[in-house]
Amino acid sequence: MTDPAGTRRVVVDAHHHLLDVAGVGYGWIRERSPVLEALLANYYDIARDYGPADHARDMAGTRLAGSVACEFGAVDPVAEATWVQSLADAGTGPDAFIAAADPSDPGLAERLRRYRDLPVVRAVRQPLYWADDPLRRLGARPGCLTDPRWLTGFEQVAAAGLTWDLLVYDTQITDAAELLRSFPDTPIVLEGTGWPLDLSPDGFSRWADHLEFAAAHPNVTLKLQGLALLFGPSCEAIEPWVRRAVATFGAGRCMFATHLPVDGLLWTVDDLVDALSGVLADLTDAQRDEFFAGCARREYRLPAE
Repeated sequence: MTDPAGTRRVVVDAHHHLLDVAGVGYGWIRERSPVLEALLANYYDIARDYGPADHARDMAGTRLAGSVACEFGAVDPVAEATWVQSLADAGTGPDAFIAAADPSDPGLAERLRRYRDLPVVRAVRQPLYWADDPLRRLGARPGCLTDPRWLTGFEQVAAAGLTWDLLVYDTQITDAAELLRSFPDTPIVLEGTGWPLDLSPDGFSRWADHLEFAAAHPNVTLKLQGLALLFGPSCEAIEPWVRRAVATFGAGRCMFATHLPVDGLLWTVDDLVDALSGVLADLTDAQRDEFFAGCARREYRLPAE
């Protein structure tokens, strides 16, 4: 897993999870979700502790220059963020944390106030995934992105200076039109390569159109986590999706992410980086540096290496 000069690839892992099953507690572990089982078949195989040392071990083949941990459905999101802050304070990482927040929650102001006391929190997110098929509904309810109450609450997220991680299926991206129009100065990270549920040629074309819509907004960047989970653990499986994503957004607006420990069940980080390096071989060294580290540093306000 080396760059063209034969040295280990410098990366910022823009999306991984940390788990403390007994100390933090996660609702999806306590009560199994049929949606998770249907969509993400092997999810429950990672229902165990996963800390910074585990992440460092899995990243050992890279030169890890920073990492961004992400909330993982904790029973108490503030307690989860506080635990992650304690890890950061201990010097074990991560460098940033994406915490949980619902813009329509009446308690949002207090939630954001508590996050302000935790400098590791650089972003917030809420699962908004919704589809006609009940087994694809990972969001709490439909229509959040067009709900005036949700959009009004989002003003508090914007005022807090936080990045927003957008969790939607590709068919919902255009529903974010009002969000993107109203908050052009808020950094928005579209997660999961804009998660296409339809992997057919027609589905690929529709997904590509939806990415074009998102990319037309300069404050939107794209995070390519979960590639093995979504498309399959091989260079051939991810290549058309990654190529189109990078061509649409540009390498400087795309970010590498491992989605550990989930995607670690399907392939190693070495496999992931090697596959991406092959797919992106036509990029310049500077463009690859942007993809593997630069974009994530900017979006989550990480220090330079």
